[in-house]
Amino acid sequence: MSDLLSLVHAHYDALKHGDLDAATAPFADDVETITPGGALKGIAAFRALGGGFVAAVPDMHHDIVRTFEDGDTIVVEGVYSGTQTGPLAGPQGTLPASGNAFAFPYVDFLEVKDGKCVSHRIYWDNVTFLSQIDAIPTQ
Repeated sequence: MSDLLSLVHAHYDALKHGDLDAATAPFADDVETITPGGALKGIAAFRALGGGFVAAVPDMHHDIVRTFEDGDTIVVEGVYSGTQTGPLAGPQGTLPASGNAFAFPYVDFLEVKDGKCVSHRIYWDNVTFLSQIDAIPTQ
């Protein structure tokens, strides 16, 4: 297993176990994170994002479908799944627990310098996710 893939596994495994210290350890203090909800700057903002999902989805799971590596960058295609049993806090407010299971595909781009992730871009379909947890109506 490559160093980059080991970093990804360490991050995902720590999230799965609710260990935010271990989940954020592979990331630089000034990590830049881009999500469907906007840009985040720094480890505190990244930790808050992770903490929101850990609280809302304690049974979360990342299934890695495939990875691609080029130099200091790894791209992960996966499926994120779980059950939203807790409130999900975000920049626009808090979504109450729905009790609903969900699963949706995502892509993570992580750029690493000197053993720490400095840039993290996460792409997922928020409409699919929010409709699965009844936060938006489905047609």
